[in-house]
Amino acid sequence: MKKLVIEFSNERLITPSGLSLVGQLLGKSSFIKKCNNMKVDGKRSQSQIKNGDILLSYIGLLCQGKTSYDSINEMSDDPEYYRLALGITRAIPSAETLRQRMDACNDAAENLGILIEDGSWFIVKRNLRRGESKEDWIFKVKECCKDIRNPRYGKTVYIGSSWKDVVYTDSEGESKTITMRIVYEVIERTTDKNGQFLLVPDIECNTIWTNLGWSDDDIINGYHAHGECEQFHSEIKTDMDVERLPSGKFDTNELVLELTVLAYNILRLIGQESLKSKRAPKTKHPVKRRRIRTVIGNLIQIAGHITTHGRRIVLAIGSSNVWRHAFMDVYNRFALA
Repeated sequence: MKKLVIEFSNERLITPSGLSLVGQLLGKSSFIKKCNNMKVDGKRSQSQIKNGDILLSYIGLLCQGKTSYDSINEMSDDPEYYRLALGITRAIPSAETLRQRMDACNDAAENLGILIEDGSWFIVKRNLRRGESKEDWIFKVKECCKDIRNPRYGKTVYIGSSWKDVVYTDSEGESKTITMRIVYEVIERTTDKNGQFLLVPDIECNTIWTNLGWSDDDIINGYHAHGECEQFHSEIKTDMDVERLPSGKFDTNELVLELTVLAYNILRLIGQESLKSKRAPKTKHPVKRRRIRTVIGNLIQIAGHITTHGRRIVLAIGSSNVWRHAFMDVYNRFALA
């Protein structure tokens, strides 16, 4: 066998050319624009970088099957391409900035404002605020709750709704106040399931933001129904490598999982659209959906060569790549007008 000669080239060779598909999909939504209107604390690292750029950068990592903040350093080899492909307006954050800003972006009132402005219906877990405690909630619901249940001896469940004013920033940058509904499920246990008395009552407090007009039970059941997606967890854990979460903070990891769901749906859309291409590689058996691993390996991590001609930027896919036609067909369907 002849020995290959390895050389370094100055040509712009890109491995994740498929991030251009991700950017085209995200560009069709006002999601990032609304994220950019969220306030950024001037004391934070690289405060000039908008929230939208932070989220786009991390979604770009997730769509490659990477969760580590340090993986963002791989984008520094050709930042111009990643900014162009993903629609990043300012700059790609450093690993330290990405970690810090992700820690600060979870469960804020501005996040609800994004959903409200977008006309979305939502059920969002609400974290207890600073100054709130489970003991405060059990005291309040004992005074006013009318829906009190006793599923077993020593267990009391309080279910109901409360209302709270939420201040957020709209797409025009103006501050608005809206009254939001909070559905609560507060559980007090004085005995365990075996009948053993507890020295100190165990209190569980679940609070949920929603703008739906459903009953309290339907909201609670709707929130818990996310556990029915177990069949997709294997793809998220293995194919997208979202098994070990990057942060030591529960709230930040919750945000990571929310972005993972968004990235998962983007990859699923890319995979399903590729099935419509008559020029996609043939399979032995009819395929109804592509695994996320297949999408990442063949359509996201597809090598490309970038050249600039005048004002045009050309991404060339190798003529020997059997997925080149499917990639082009998907891109043309997603391309912005």
